[in-house]
Amino acid sequence: MRRDAIERVAVIGAGTIGTGWATFYTAKGLAVRLADELPEVAEAAAVNVAANLRFMEEQGFLSAGGAAAARDRLQVFESTAAAVEGVELVQEAVFESYQAKGAVFALLDELTPPEVPLASSSSGLLMTEIQASMARYPERALIAHPIHPVYLVPLVELVPGARTDLELLGAMRAFYERLGKVPVSLNREVPGYLENRLTAALWREAIDLVHQGVASVEDVDRAIWAGPGLRYALMGPLLIYHLGGGEGGVRHFVEHLGPAFSDWWQDMNTWTELPTGALDALEQGLQRAMDSRSISEVAAWRDGQLVKLLRALAGSRPPEAEPGS
Repeated sequence: MRRDAIERVAVIGAGTIGTGWATFYTAKGLAVRLADELPEVAEAAAVNVAANLRFMEEQGFLSAGGAAAARDRLQVFESTAAAVEGVELVQEAVFESYQAKGAVFALLDELTPPEVPLASSSSGLLMTEIQASMARYPERALIAHPIHPVYLVPLVELVPGARTDLELLGAMRAFYERLGKVPVSLNREVPGYLENRLTAALWREAIDLVHQGVASVEDVDRAIWAGPGLRYALMGPLLIYHLGGGEGGVRHFVEHLGPAFSDWWQDMNTWTELPTGALDALEQGLQRAMDSRSISEVAAWRDGQLVKLLRALAGSRPPEAEPGS
C-alpha cells in the first residue's frame, strides 16, 4: 500500500468537519471529491468550502488567486459510489454514531480497492467497533480525528482498531505531517482518544465551578485563557509541570506540591452526567458572556485570533527527543 502518492481524496459527509477537510486538502493541492447524500447539504458544500478558502487567502495562508485554484480542485457529489472512484484516500465525516459510520465503512469496503486507506473523523468512537462492519479489508481502516476548524488547527489524532495494519498508522502519520498537520498516535484505542478526554476533564470541572456558584462563566473561562491557556499554546500539561519543578523537574514538583494536588483532586466532583440545573446555569452565563454577539460572530473572531496565534507560533515546537535518540 503506497501512501506517498496520494493526490485524490474522497471526503464522505459534507457537514462542518467534511467541508473543513475539503478546505484543507484542496488548499494543500489535492483533488477532493466531496460527497453527501442529502441534496441540500451537498448543494451548500461548495459554497462553504469556497468561503473557507477565501478566508485563508485573505489571511495569507494562500497566495493571491489560491482560493480560486483550490476551489477548482473540488467536486461535489450526492453519491458515495461516484465520489470514491479513482481516489487514493477516503476521509469519512458522517454522523457520529456506530450505526452511521458502520454503514458507510461497510459500503466503502465494498467500493474501494484494498490499497485505499479509510480514515474516520470520529471524535471518540472505537475503530474496532466500526471495523466489525467491514467484511473485506478492515486492516486499512483507522481513526484520523481532526480539530475544528480543520483547515486551521493542526492536530490530528491517529487511532488504530484491533485489526488495523500498524504500518498504515505510520504511513498516514507521515502523510499528514507532509501536509503540515501535527499528528499524534495512540498505542491503543480508548473512547474519546487524547484531546477529548483531556478537554472533557477540564470542561467538567469548569461546569461544576459554575454550577456550585464558585465563579461566573466569564471568570472561569478567564482563569484558563489568561493563564495556563497561554502555556498550552506552547506545551502540554506534562511538560508544564516538569518545568514547574525547576531543576528538579517533575519529581521535585510532585514531592513539593503533590499533597496539595491530592487535596484538590479529592475536593473535585467526578459526576458522569450533568447535575440538575447545571445546563441552565451554564447557558445563562454564556449568554451574558457573549454580550449580545451571535455564535457566528464569535466564531469568526475566534478564527481570526487563531490565525494570529498560528503566525506567532509558526515554526515553533516544544522541545522533544528526536526519534531514536
